[in-house]
Amino acid sequence: MTSNGEITVSSYNIETGERQVVVMNGESFETDDHNAGVLLLRPDGKYLTVYAGHGDEPKMRYRISANPGDMSQWEPERIAETGGNTSYSNVYRLANTGKTYNFHRGIRNNPNYMTSNDDGNSWNYGGQLFAFRGRPYLRYASNNKDRIHFITTEEHPRHYNNSIYHGYIQDGYVKKSDGSHLSRLSNNEKTDLKPQDFTPVFDGNSDTRDKVAWTSDIELDKDDNPYIAFSVTQDPISLGETANTEDGGFDNRYHYARWDGERWNEYEIAYAGTRLYAGENEYTGLITLHPDDPNVVYISTNVNPETGNSFIGGGKNHEIFRGTTADGGASWNWIPITKNSAEDNIRPIVVSNDKYEGVLWLNGRYTTYKNYDLKVLGIINEK
Repeated sequence: MTSNGEITVSSYNIETGERQVVVMNGESFETDDHNAGVLLLRPDGKYLTVYAGHGDEPKMRYRISANPGDMSQWEPERIAETGGNTSYSNVYRLANTGKTYNFHRGIRNNPNYMTSNDDGNSWNYGGQLFAFRGRPYLRYASNNKDRIHFITTEEHPRHYNNSIYHGYIQDGYVKKSDGSHLSRLSNNEKTDLKPQDFTPVFDGNSDTRDKVAWTSDIELDKDDNPYIAFSVTQDPISLGETANTEDGGFDNRYHYARWDGERWNEYEIAYAGTRLYAGENEYTGLITLHPDDPNVVYISTNVNPETGNSFIGGGKNHEIFRGTTADGGASWNWIPITKNSAEDNIRPIVVSNDKYEGVLWLNGRYTTYKNYDLKVLGIINEK
């Protein structure tokens, strides 16, 4: 999502250095970093991209590349009605059925889903995953065969002292971490499921408002067991935070958890530093997981990740660190990727394939989610 409100698909050829950017939406959305789209590689080699505004309209927009393996030309934009104002596309194709899902925020601000039986050429409303009073925040991951996993909060962290829960969808059922059935996946906009029905990973102590959790990332290991990352704000204030946001968000932490097949092993692993800006106390520089190695994470923080103290030399901007663990997440070793930066480095993400591995992040000014001037930096190494 550009600072002009355009949704784009970009490519970078590692071997030649060639860059390409194609604008997707024929009409610009309001500038808002929540509007970013997603990509799916179809079995025929063509790309599917799906995107939406930040709850602006009850529809999802999508386009399909004209030729396999080529993102330079795209078929015209198409629209599918979702039944509720839509944001946050999460698209997965399950090989066992050939069905493609788009899990999104939709009807009543809860997680809903659309389905396609023709690799994204056409879409139909599927149903609601679960429901709560406000805005749960989810992250998804799939083995691309028969399961779609998710982690969730109860609400927006500004309004609720969130815990973290895990569940997954398989063979038309919604299940807890241990595989026990909760119910069939709803095929309409009604469901009795709520976040608290899923397997708890982290308890936010909602009665005392001691901590506020927010989902960051989820991946699956070689045995299809999930491992996750999330942030926790240690100094939330009362439920009146919306009216007085200056008093919190100065002590955020990063957490990591792994499912071992029987239970969740959850750890606080690093200091995340202070909020990115007042008004969103839980906005951190973010933590991301390595998709191929559960023993590696990358974080953005403006303090020493091990101690929470200021950087040596007095640097105040967010920097990128690589973390590794040799004991399942109980302890971590941190290596700085950036140092003494003139601008913030935030939102790292790991890219990996058979030949290359790299980490990308955003560098620049991030004043609010509607006011930013950022560029993508990265380090890519050949395996």
